[in-house]
Amino acid sequence: MAQVAMDDIVATFSYDIHALRLEYKTTCDALEHWRGGDPTEQEFLIWKKDQLFRSLLQQSYESAEA
Repeated sequence: MAQVAMDDIVATFSYDIHALRLEYKTTCDALEHWRGGDPTEQEFLIWKKDQLFRSLLQQSYESAEA
C-alpha cells in the first residue's frame, strides 16, 4: 500500500494535534461504517488509520519528553 505510482499525485499536510485527532476519528468512523465498494478504498483507510495512529503516538511521546 505504501507504494506510489509515478503518475500519482502526492500531497503533504501539516496538522496541529487537534486536527490530527479529528482526522484519526473520522478515519475510524469511515472504517466502522464501511458500506462496501472498492476494496482498495478500505485498504487505504486501514493504512491511513495506522499512519495517523503512529503520528499520534509520536506526538504523545514527544510531548511527554518536554
